[in-house]
Amino acid sequence: MSTIGCSSDVDNPSVSLPETDNALVPCLSYSENENTLEVLTWNIEHFPKHTETTEFVNATITESGYDVWGLQEIEQTGKLDQIKQLDERYDVIVDEDIAFGVNDDYHLAFVYRADHLEVLSKEILASGDFESYFFPRKPLLVTFKDKTSGQEFTVINLHMKCCSGETNNYRRSEGAKRLKDYLDSNYANEKVIVLGDFNHTIIPSNTSDYKVFIDDRTNYQFSDEALARSDDPLNWSYPGWPSHIDHILMTDEFFDGFVDAYTLTLDECSGYYDPKVSDHRPVLSVFSN
Repeated sequence: MSTIGCSSDVDNPSVSLPETDNALVPCLSYSENENTLEVLTWNIEHFPKHTETTEFVNATITESGYDVWGLQEIEQTGKLDQIKQLDERYDVIVDEDIAFGVNDDYHLAFVYRADHLEVLSKEILASGDFESYFFPRKPLLVTFKDKTSGQEFTVINLHMKCCSGETNNYRRSEGAKRLKDYLDSNYANEKVIVLGDFNHTIIPSNTSDYKVFIDDRTNYQFSDEALARSDDPLNWSYPGWPSHIDHILMTDEFFDGFVDAYTLTLDECSGYYDPKVSDHRPVLSVFSN
């Protein structure tokens, strides 16, 4: 697996590269594969919430080799550019680069393998049904093309309303209905992944705010459903509760190519994970190319 040594700057002693800390790398439980597409969601709480946060994140992403990281809660968007400095295989898309001022300090971003994927289009879903009451962070949509297989697919990055209570449940469930209507109308026969911090569980399904998707198993499935059903909290994305609230939803065009899903227990590699990196674990889904 290639790592940050790919960057031409690494071989140039006159260039000062960002610091890295690879303490979390041994907890990347899936090895990057040229024959698969790896897609992740990771809420990096208040990124960067500690002076060492970027060092952990830089190493974890660049040494993973994974194709698409969907990130939430990015407060200092410029810090993500360090990843490009360390590994020129990667590029970054941030919501405010498309619509300046969007999402205040809780930005959405993608870090992706530019050597594997071409960006065909990108937009912020901000009009029509995507009003702020139901989508307090405007979704970030990017359509990619795999440079090897030629397949095109769209990824939507979400960060839905947090917390319990009837009002918040309604805001999420109504948001889910509006999102589904949008997908049904605009992407009925296309490969789409919706990932992010959904801020609610999908199991038990009858009480989930995302029941509208769960009930339509012909067209939509959560690739991380087995993780959500697990009795082992190590399979859940939010260890502090504990619960599983970060998800990767796929349309039926991805069903046949779905391989497996993992929750990456990065906190098992460092006792400082929560105070220095995040209170969420990344969730990974793997698809065949």
